[in-house]
Amino acid sequence: MTKKKLYHKLVRDRIPEIIERDGKDYQIRQLRGDDLTRFALKKLREEVQEFIENPCAEEAADIEEILAFVCTRLSIGPTAIRAHRLSKCATRGGFDMGLLLEWVED
Repeated sequence: MTKKKLYHKLVRDRIPEIIERDGKDYQIRQLRGDDLTRFALKKLREEVQEFIENPCAEEAADIEEILAFVCTRLSIGPTAIRAHRLSKCATRGGFDMGLLLEWVED
């Protein structure tokens, strides 16, 4: 008797092809609309966690890929992202100084 490993997560488009090449059975369904957005956001969270656990170029690339997909789905273009990033950097600064806010007196 074979054992099924459950995933229930968004995967890259060529994963079914790779699974087939390995001679394994699988089941997929195609997500649409709000379900696709919800699972894409969940995937983004997963990829960020993987980067935290193993900060490397491969994990950073995975974050960029899913973030670009999510932003496209939410109609957030790269020009808008860059404009907001530059604006925040100009008004609030970046992170180059490594400042840790410990407390603020009311």
